[in-house]
Amino acid sequence: MAVKTMAKNTGSGQYTEGWHELTISKATDGNWNEKRTIDLHFEGYNESMQHRVFETVNKTSGEEFKIANLFRYACAGILGVLNDPTGKNPVIQYDDEAINLVGTHVNALFIKKLNTKTDKEYVEIYDLVPVVQETEHLTYTEDDVTRLKAKVEKRQSTNTNTNGVSPVLTSTPVTANADADIPF
Repeated sequence: MAVKTMAKNTGSGQYTEGWHELTISKATDGNWNEKRTIDLHFEGYNESMQHRVFETVNKTSGEEFKIANLFRYACAGILGVLNDPTGKNPVIQYDDEAINLVGTHVNALFIKKLNTKTDKEYVEIYDLVPVVQETEHLTYTEDDVTRLKAKVEKRQSTNTNTNGVSPVLTSTPVTANADADIPF
């Protein structure tokens, strides 16, 4: 017999499935298939744990909403809230420079996925919602955040297969392995 050692803790839980409050540490603009993207990185996570937000336009109204929601949910770059001509529907005026996202907080839903090339599960960020906060121009209450989380969870659950793992990807994701931070 020999004297051996082992880690007392098995991990930080930092990559577990579910909701995590994150601080955006880096945000960079890019393009993919002629659409604007913003890549987000987060404090305390590997560079490989990132989330890409794609420009998405509402076909009826012609308004871009995914990147706009990112700025709204992060309360980033908000310059003011203006009234529309009818006075009934306020409009948020914001500066969409990616640098405005750095230092802001969001809630992120982590989900497991399966990579068919390696047959290994990994964790990625499915979507973002705001954290409870009150700013000069926007406020998100606990009820607001709970409602938005439920909407994301419902949408995600419709995209999950029968064994509880989200749909299979055939390419390598831009995310972190669930145990990437284990130091041994």
